[in-house]
Amino acid sequence: MWNCCQGNPTLQDLQRLYTEYMLYGGYPQVVLEPDLLKKEKDLQQIIQTYIQKDIKDLAKIQDAKKFNQLIKVLAGQNGQMLNISQLSSISGIAKNTIDKYLFILENTYILRLLPPFSQNSKIEISKMPKVFFYDTGLVQMLTNRELTSSRKGNLFENSVFAELVKKYGATDLYYWRTKNQAEIDFVLNLKNQILPIEVKYNFKQFRDTVIQGFSQKYNTQEYKVTGLEGDKPDHGVYPWSL
Repeated sequence: MWNCCQGNPTLQDLQRLYTEYMLYGGYPQVVLEPDLLKKEKDLQQIIQTYIQKDIKDLAKIQDAKKFNQLIKVLAGQNGQMLNISQLSSISGIAKNTIDKYLFILENTYILRLLPPFSQNSKIEISKMPKVFFYDTGLVQMLTNRELTSSRKGNLFENSVFAELVKKYGATDLYYWRTKNQAEIDFVLNLKNQILPIEVKYNFKQFRDTVIQGFSQKYNTQEYKVTGLEGDKPDHGVYPWSL
């Protein structure tokens, strides 16, 4: 897969390789496997051995069936705000047990609960986190039981989340949403800068209305919009250059 990019890779090379990463995830054995069916088997093996067995044994989880079902439900809600009460109702698992399982899954780097960025709880979401998995291949196998390209927008946002965590760490990363449903995908709260980041699979989908409103509210001078296809606008950046 990497042979075409020895020397100076073209933009098309980078877009193609990033698309593969977006669809299949970043586990080395999956990345290096050229056959799609074998990629799926490798990911299923990771799920069965590492998530469903090793983590269960490490955390001494008694009800493996409910634990495994919760992981699948969470994968289906990837990139969405997480309502623990609703999740408890859907899964049939008590809220305190869900909190325990989420703590385990966060500390074994399967997923991250991304908190909202808020300085005004009257107009902004201030408590409900979003759930993001660290690996898009796992999300695909947990939700679809196969690797497809049918959820590019969601998978692209998830891949950008993973890239931001790699570069900046998880503790300074947030999302922003108002109670009127204006939303910015990611906000980096760095020491000397608040940086809003919008994610659009195709740059042409970007409109700057919400991000300009955020910039006025928080007096930010810079923002980024990241995409994979289309003409790159002002403030546009490809995900590998974030």
